[in-house]
Amino acid sequence: MATTINRPLKVIAFNANGIGRQGYELGKQLQDLHIDVALFSDTHLKPHERFFIPNYHFYRIDRHSGRKGGTAVAVRKGIPHNHVDLPPLGSVEATRVCIPIGNSEVLLAAVYKSPGKVWSDADITELLSFRRKSILAGDLNAKNPFWNIRVSNPSGLKLMDLFDISDFEISAPQCPTHYSPAGNGDVLDIVVHKNIRVSDVIVSDILDSDHLPIVFHILDHVKIRNLSEPIEKFTDWERFQSLASELISPKLKINSGVEADKAARDFAASIASAYRLSTSKVTLSDINNDLPGLDRLIKYKQRLRKLWQETRDPACKTAVNWVTKSIRRMTRKKALERWETKISNAEVTPQCIWPIAKSLLQRDGPRAPTAIHGSSGLKFHPSEKANEIADCLETQFTPHDLCDKNHEERVEARVQALLEAVDENPPLRIRPCDVQKLIKSLKLKKACGIDGIPNECLRHLPRRPLVHLTHLFNHCFRLSHFPNTWKEAKIITLPKPGKDPKFPQNLRPISLLSTTGKLFEKAILKFLHKHIEERDLLNASQFGFRARHSTTLQCMRLADHVTLNFNNKMSTAAVFLDIEKAFDTTWHSGLLFKLSKLEFPNSLTKLIGSFLSKRKFRVSVEGEMSTPREMQAGVPQGSVLSPTLFNLYINDAPHTQGVHLALFADDTCLYATDRKEGFIVRKLQRGLSSMETWCERWNIKINEDKTRGVYFSRGRRPPESCLTLNGRNIPFVNSAKYLGVIFDKRVTWRLHIEMIEAKAFRTFITVYSLFQK
Repeated sequence: MATTINRPLKVIAFNANGIGRQGYELGKQLQDLHIDVALFSDTHLKPHERFFIPNYHFYRIDRHSGRKGGTAVAVRKGIPHNHVDLPPLGSVEATRVCIPIGNSEVLLAAVYKSPGKVWSDADITELLSFRRKSILAGDLNAKNPFWNIRVSNPSGLKLMDLFDISDFEISAPQCPTHYSPAGNGDVLDIVVHKNIRVSDVIVSDILDSDHLPIVFHILDHVKIRNLSEPIEKFTDWERFQSLASELISPKLKINSGVEADKAARDFAASIASAYRLSTSKVTLSDINNDLPGLDRLIKYKQRLRKLWQETRDPACKTAVNWVTKSIRRMTRKKALERWETKISNAEVTPQCIWPIAKSLLQRDGPRAPTAIHGSSGLKFHPSEKANEIADCLETQFTPHDLCDKNHEERVEARVQALLEAVDENPPLRIRPCDVQKLIKSLKLKKACGIDGIPNECLRHLPRRPLVHLTHLFNHCFRLSHFPNTWKEAKIITLPKPGKDPKFPQNLRPISLLSTTGKLFEKAILKFLHKHIEERDLLNASQFGFRARHSTTLQCMRLADHVTLNFNNKMSTAAVFLDIEKAFDTTWHSGLLFKLSKLEFPNSLTKLIGSFLSKRKFRVSVEGEMSTPREMQAGVPQGSVLSPTLFNLYINDAPHTQGVHLALFADDTCLYATDRKEGFIVRKLQRGLSSMETWCERWNIKINEDKTRGVYFSRGRRPPESCLTLNGRNIPFVNSAKYLGVIFDKRVTWRLHIEMIEAKAFRTFITVYSLFQK
C-alpha cells in the first residue's frame, strides 16, 4: 500500500490562450514544478477534441458555441478529490473540484470571464456560497487599483463593490500577468478566496501564452497519496511455488462448515503471502524526457519572453515565436514517432490490437472521481461515497414482494425440509487433474477479489497446494457447504453510458470475487451441466448462455418466423418484455424449490443454497471500502454459476397455445401469428396475461414503461387495439430493439443498418491509423 503525506497544496492558475498545442510541454513543466492543482482558463478546447496531461486527472468545461473560452482543472493523481458540477452561470465560465482538507473540504474553481460579457455578481456569489472554504482563480478581466493595476474597468469596480459587502478576500501578484501590445502591464489573473488561507501570489514565466501564470499555496495541509512508492510488477514464480509448498499445511481435517471456513481462509492467506513475498517492486516514473535539448529550448524561450516583456523589442518577439514553434515541432514529431513505433511493433492479433483500439475509442479517458448524491446531500469523501453506493445496492439486492403469501409459505416450507433432509447419495468428488483443467480455463487478465490472489497464482500452483485445494473442495462437496470467505464480493462501479454518474443508481456494479471461490464455482457448474444435459432440462426457447446458441440465432428465429408468414399473407404481433433487475432480485427459496422439482441431487441443491445464503459485499471507492452488506436476493454478479441458475429459475416460463416464446436469459419476447388482427391481439394478450400471473407467482417484476409491442405486417394501417400488462396499456410501435437488433414493423432492417453504418463509420475514423499498419 502506498503511504500518505500531509503538506500544503501548490496551485497554478493560467490563462492558456489555447491549451491544445502545448500538452507535452505543459505536462513536463507541471511535473518539474511539482504542481498539485492547475487551474486553466481560456483553453480553446472543443468538445470533440481529446486532451490529457500524464499523471493528472483532467476536467474541462468547453465552450460549445463561439470561438475560444473554456476552463479546465488538472489534479495530480494521488490527491483525493471530486469533480463538482456547477449550476448555469451567466457571465463566468468555470470548472470546479472539491478537495478534502482536514475535517472539511475546499472548492477550487478555474474561472474565466471573456471581455465582452457583462459582469454578474450572482456568478461569484454562487461560486463562493456552496461550501465554507472556496477558491476561485483565473482571468476575470476585472481591473482595479486594489490589486496592483493602473486603472479600473466596470468588472473591476463591481467586483470591488461586492468585496466590500462580502466575506471573501482577493489576492493578487505584485507583478503584471498580462502585457498589452503597447507594453502596459495589467494584473488580470487573481485569486478570490473565502475562509481559507493562501500564500502570497507570485508570477511565473514558465508557460507559453500572452498571460503569465500565477502560483500560490493553500496553507492548510492536505493528505496526499505518495504515488512514487513501489508497486507490484514482477513475480518470481519459482520462489512462489517454493513458498506456497512450505506455507500450506499438509493435514486437512474438516468435519463442519466452520472448519471449512477456516481452511479456506488459511489457504487464501498462505497463497497471498507467498505471492506477496515473491513479487518484486518497481516505482512509477514521471514523464520521460527523451527529447534531447527540450529543456534548453524551454529555458531559452523563457529568457527571451522575459526580455521581450521588458524591452518590447520586435526582434525578441520574433525569436520567442521561432523557439515556440521549434518546441511544438519537436514534441509533435516525437509523439508521431512514438505512435508509429507502437503501431509497427504491435502484432496483428486481437491481444495486441484491441488495447490500442480501446485507448482510441475511449473518448472521455479513465473515469475520474466525482461526488455522489446521497440521502443527505452531496458526498465527497471516498468512504461516504462507498457507503452511499452500498446503501443503493443493498436495496437493489432485495426480492420483490409480489407473490401470494400462501404460495410463499409453501415454497419456504418445502425448501426448509429439503435443507434439513439427510442425503443418502454418495457425495460429489473431484480429482486434482480436474482442478488443474479448471485452473487452465481461468482468464489471466482478471481483477482479483478481496483475498488479493490473481488467477495467475493458481496457474502456478505446485503439486502440494493443488492436492490440498482438491481435498478442500471435496470436503465442501461432502458437507454441501460453500465457505463464507468465498461469498464476500468487492464491488467497484462504472458509470452507465449516457447517465449522470453522481447518482448511485446510474452506476453499474462490477463484482470482484475470490479467485479460489470462482474455481470452486466452476467445479459445481460441471455437475450442474451434467445433470441438465443428461435430462435435457432447459426450455427449448432459452438461447442464453448455452452451448451452440447465440443472440444471432434467436434473432434469426424471430425474423424467419415473421418473414415466412409474410409470404403466407399472415401478420405477427410481438411484445418485448423488460424484466426489472432480473438477476439482482431472484428469489432464493424459489430457485431452490425449482431445483428440487427438476430432481437435482439433494447434496447439490443444498450446496447451491449455501452458495446463495449469507452473501456479503463491500463497495470500493478510491481505495476506501464500505461496511459489509448482505444480499437478500439475486444470483451473484460475476459468478460463473449465475447465468445457469437464472436460466433454471425461469425455465418453467408459461407456454400459451398459439403464442411463441423467445428467451435469452432475461430478454423475453412473446409473439403470435394469424391472418386477422383481432385474433393476433387476443392470442398475444392471453400469452401476456399468463406471463403476468407467472411473474407475480415467482416475484419477477416486469417494467411496463420499457415494454414494447410491434405489429409486423405488410399493411400500412396500424392496429387499432393494444395490449395490457398489469393494468397498463402497451401500444404498438413502429420498431423495437431486441438483443441489440432493431426490428421494424416490415422487417426491412433499414433502421438497424443505418445504426450499424453510423457506428462503424465513427469507429473506423477513430481507429483509422491502425489500418495503415
